[in-house]
Amino acid sequence: MWYGWTGTELEIDLSRANIKKNQGNQAMYHNYLGGRGLITRLFWDRVPPETEPFSAENLLIFGAGTLVGTAVPGANRTTMVTKSPLTGYLTYSNMGGFWGPELKFAGYDTLSVSGKSPSPVYIYVNNDKVEIRDARHLWGKSVAETQRMIRAELKNECIQVMCIGPAGENKVLFASIEHSYGFSFSRTGVGAIMGDKNLKAIAVYGTKDINIARPEPFYELCQEILDRSYDVVKYIDDEQHDASHGRRQQGTYYRNTDLLKKWPEAGRAHMDFLSRRGAVKIGCYNCSQKCFRSVPFADGEPVYLKCRSPFYFINMADFQNYDFNLQCNYLIQRYGLDALSPGNICAFAIDLYQKGILTKEDTDGMHLEWGKPEIIFALLEKIGRREGIGDVLANGVYQAAQQIGRGAEQYANHVRKLETRGMNMHQVNMASAYILCDRMDNTRFGGGGFGEAEEVGKDIAEAVHRTYPPEWKEYLDLPNAGYCVSDCLGLCIFWTGFKPFTPIRKWDMPELISYATGVEMSHEDMEKGFRRARALIRAYNTILGERMRADDLPGKFFNGVGPIPPISRDELSKRVAYGNELMGYTAEGIPTRESLEEIGLGDIAQELARRGLSPKPSLMPVT
Repeated sequence: MWYGWTGTELEIDLSRANIKKNQGNQAMYHNYLGGRGLITRLFWDRVPPETEPFSAENLLIFGAGTLVGTAVPGANRTTMVTKSPLTGYLTYSNMGGFWGPELKFAGYDTLSVSGKSPSPVYIYVNNDKVEIRDARHLWGKSVAETQRMIRAELKNECIQVMCIGPAGENKVLFASIEHSYGFSFSRTGVGAIMGDKNLKAIAVYGTKDINIARPEPFYELCQEILDRSYDVVKYIDDEQHDASHGRRQQGTYYRNTDLLKKWPEAGRAHMDFLSRRGAVKIGCYNCSQKCFRSVPFADGEPVYLKCRSPFYFINMADFQNYDFNLQCNYLIQRYGLDALSPGNICAFAIDLYQKGILTKEDTDGMHLEWGKPEIIFALLEKIGRREGIGDVLANGVYQAAQQIGRGAEQYANHVRKLETRGMNMHQVNMASAYILCDRMDNTRFGGGGFGEAEEVGKDIAEAVHRTYPPEWKEYLDLPNAGYCVSDCLGLCIFWTGFKPFTPIRKWDMPELISYATGVEMSHEDMEKGFRRARALIRAYNTILGERMRADDLPGKFFNGVGPIPPISRDELSKRVAYGNELMGYTAEGIPTRESLEEIGLGDIAQELARRGLSPKPSLMPVT
């Protein structure tokens, strides 16, 4: 009997309309902790690195974390892996909401999709019944329309749906996969892979139980975690605290402006704006933190704001108006676009136009300039539909710059082809996070937790995250649990490591795994588990030529951008080498044979050696 996990993996081949249910390998579940670790291993075993992203052989694999659907607060996250069409590397994305718990309730830990359907389809999972259904009537529909139509068609409002919008259908290289109330798999173009497979949506409904091996200590620990969370939830709910958030935002890196000086009361103004618009707080499955804002918008369809989305387009377009920003978020939500890349590439296009690199002949007759909301709206529409200049911009800043030429490459802000998010890169620690993260994105870099880059993660946390009342000192000295292990277990990082205060602490996690699954798990066992997950993606991308270097950062940041001071190249190089060494990699991020064998990945070490990639440990001095 399986505990915690369901023990069943669902595989769907769209080319052959074939559906398989496989019994999971318990040893693999244990060794990789489930979730992100498990599906990364499944991807390694099934998809050779040479596979093209837009190939029938490329897989989409979704994996609900080990604790998802249980009583653990914040255990609602699902990770997916695929080969990115934007970067060309193995990538992953993580989503909250309700879809992952529903997949577990339907009886599955993972769902793999291969092949390409000859016509648009969607997948419907209802407990043991799995269908591939016609979706031609849904093609071209927005995200919200698609979800409403599927629920109506299946006559069940409780079905959890994730889908792509027109951007994914048109294979925009930064398209997202959207779910329910603003939750999504974003970054690196994962939605374009669904579009390439002619897969419009995956709808899930389940009524099964999740068995817990040792329920009494498990539920006691869950209650203890919940009790710890009350203070932090109350603090986050304090509007005074929320209002300060906007003051940390930086101006666009495509223009030498400083929005901090121009709009010092941005945070308070935003809170007043949300109040006037009737915004309400919403949260994911089994989570009391409610970090989203749902803002009424057009035709009863709300816009969902979280984290950077309340300010991002304001910063990138240099137009200080919250209604403008709300309209931008409505468009990217409707089309199914990553919340961060579109602002970057719209600013990139305006910057190139202002420099004379783009002309009206390139922009469909549009005059691109800063501070004009109608320009941004038009560009987002063109990108989502791949029309005119939008067809070029839909390929992301790196590929768009290559297509445009004429020196455009030097003005593109990206790290290893993924658009930067336009903030915090003036800090060496945050800049190194872009480089060291396996997704080139500091939104998914929290150090390795204990045993892996913890010191780097701690520095980053202290540099950019919230401050807390003095009486919380006993909690703040605790190292966080790291993002990777959270992804394996399906825990939201708001509960485990995004903030210095962590209701779920690192020594809780082995106990939660042991109580839930019946597998005795020590701290050392868990550390090896998530180190395996990280080493796998590094090894895979190493084969593809990926390296981690300070020069991955756009060159302009070494000279300073407007009010943003320059970064020291030497200091950044040392920080990157140090972070790599802590993770058991060379100075450029290649896993060493010794580090792989230490965590039981001798087969991966052999494969790297077979390909001529078996480096010795770095002898570079670390300061």
